[in-house]
Amino acid sequence: MRAEDGSVPAAAPEDGAEGAEKPSWYLASLFAALACTVLRFGGVWTWWALLWVPLLLLTVAVGVDNWRLMARHRPRLGAYEWFVLVTTHLGVALAAVRIATA
Repeated sequence: MRAEDGSVPAAAPEDGAEGAEKPSWYLASLFAALACTVLRFGGVWTWWALLWVPLLLLTVAVGVDNWRLMARHRPRLGAYEWFVLVTTHLGVALAAVRIATA
């Protein structure tokens, strides 16, 4: 449709547009794996806490940002992305259980 002045109005951006930022769970998965590795091979309440505390906080922050992006853009994830999403959340949950029970 043309406006009264003859110009064509710009199309509204759609969900999943090309330039939109999309969630990627790979970074959160990497941080979760690093935090779980530090917790596995280091002590929970020793000086290793200087490593796992920032890693776990960074993992949670990246995860929250990815969930925000997923809620906004509703991307369709492939099988591998779902695998990464599930293993990331399981890793963070296991790390939290290890910290709570230590």
